[in-house]
Amino acid sequence: MKYGATNGCLVLLLVTALSPYVGAQEQERRKLPKSVTVAFREVISEPSKSTVQIYCDGFRAALGAIVRSDGYVVTKASELKGKIECQFSHESTKREAKIFAQDTNCDLAVLRVNAKDLPVVQWAPGDVPGVGSWLATPGMTRDPLSVGVVSVAVRRLPPNGALGIRLGNDDGSAQVSGVSDGLAAAQAGIRDGDIIRKFGEEDITGSEHLRKTIRWHYPGDKVKIVLERNGKLLTVEATLSSLTEVLPRDERSEFQNSLGGTLSERRTGFPMAIQHDSVLKPADCGGPVVDLDGKVIGLNIARAGRVESYALPAATVRDAVDKMLRTELISHPAEERPANRKSTAGNER
Repeated sequence: MKYGATNGCLVLLLVTALSPYVGAQEQERRKLPKSVTVAFREVISEPSKSTVQIYCDGFRAALGAIVRSDGYVVTKASELKGKIECQFSHESTKREAKIFAQDTNCDLAVLRVNAKDLPVVQWAPGDVPGVGSWLATPGMTRDPLSVGVVSVAVRRLPPNGALGIRLGNDDGSAQVSGVSDGLAAAQAGIRDGDIIRKFGEEDITGSEHLRKTIRWHYPGDKVKIVLERNGKLLTVEATLSSLTEVLPRDERSEFQNSLGGTLSERRTGFPMAIQHDSVLKPADCGGPVVDLDGKVIGLNIARAGRVESYALPAATVRDAVDKMLRTELISHPAEERPANRKSTAGNER
């Protein structure tokens, strides 16, 4: 990222003002220093106009971003339940919203609201910000909800499904050496000594191959497994557990307690994600995240750890939203569609 004189001063201010804050970011939701919130007011002033507060059954559930001026909003899908309402930045009242389309791969949903002339989010073009770049999360006020830096370069995040087994040495086969009580493998009837030959559509060549294959499935996925037992092939079906369930109980409790707060229900399995250290609550996800130039570089999609948040890059969001809108509008031709609209996923021209 290239900074002008103004941004250079802002970086210097942030380094000075945030030094005690960054060191104590392990605490759940620490109030930002006044100098930082003031510095970021101009940065988030425009993106905050396109930020939407999503309510489910009257409670704050997520944020969202306006992607079409006639009432289409993108947000985090897995947080949506019950009666859905949207509150726009220029209004104090809530408007009822309906789920128009969903993308389970990205955990995104497009909501439809009866509204018009809304300010559409302006996605940043080009590459995603590099490690160490400052980011801010706009909310419904003039101050940012959170400030942080990119901590890990953009990457794919596996869904982290789990079977609940231990495997022997990889000698060209995936032989089960232990089965955890109560998890997917035990419930499917898999036993010690079984050799897993096929997992879903994948022919398994060894223990490491099986580990990687399982990891790229979602918790809750139902998978057919072909195994060899006493020289005979058997087929079973397993409903996958999550990776955290595989941890021993004491280890799991210690892990959860160390996180310092509630995590997003869906926090894995994204096609591309930017990891940053902003302290967010699950209800803070689903809305824009911006760089020091005020450009919306992506959509916050999950709180995954104490100081570990994920954002989908702008290009990923735009592609997903374009596909959802295009597919649903073709499927429902009676849907009102303004004439001469050239953009469906923001940055209307």
